[in-house]
Amino acid sequence: MSETFVALREQSVISPADKVISKVKELIRSGVLKPGDKLPAERKLVQEFGYGRTQIREALHKLEFYGIIKTLPQSGSVINGLDINTLDGLISDVLNLQSYDFLSLVETRIVLEMNAIRLCAERRTEEDLKTLEKAYESFVLNFETADRVSHDFAFHRAIAEASHNPVFKAMLLIIIPDILAIYQRDRICAPNTMVIEEHKQMLECIRNYEGEKASNLMQQHLQGVLDFAKSNLKKI
Repeated sequence: MSETFVALREQSVISPADKVISKVKELIRSGVLKPGDKLPAERKLVQEFGYGRTQIREALHKLEFYGIIKTLPQSGSVINGLDINTLDGLISDVLNLQSYDFLSLVETRIVLEMNAIRLCAERRTEEDLKTLEKAYESFVLNFETADRVSHDFAFHRAIAEASHNPVFKAMLLIIIPDILAIYQRDRICAPNTMVIEEHKQMLECIRNYEGEKASNLMQQHLQGVLDFAKSNLKKI
């Protein structure tokens, strides 16, 4: 069995980011943090929780991804305006997501994203298109930074949102964070400028209401990761 695939299967270990999320959960449960409260700055969280900025940032991205916190321009991150029990349940769900094998995650992602982008191209509004264009521009601007993968995901999330199918979006919200965590941890997808062009082509299809073409491009876009997952599965 390859060492890489062994690493991919070791998903039961609690990551530093999840430990940070657990600490945030305790602050909410104890009433120290309430819905609408602003979270301390990253530097302060590093000091209080004893983890590096990378782990703090990963935890914040995950909390924002699931709608537990939201980031406001020039205001930082705030606890979402949900009741305490709902917040507590959401965070528990994030921490207790079942660990699936990497191939199953990737296969599911491809099915969801191919259909999501098809619907996106058929249903997108002008406002959706502006959001997608902004997400694409942010991805390009951050391509050479440590946040490249997060901005890559933001573009795909915007596609799911513009599909106007909340089930597709919800299912992607469950699986993509785990996939991206594996990408970042094991450096599966090294920076490749072809990805920029692929995103650009998909955006153009969405702009022109070309759903079938967009779906085919999405399949090609994700094929490399699928091939990687299959090749490592065969080495068990």
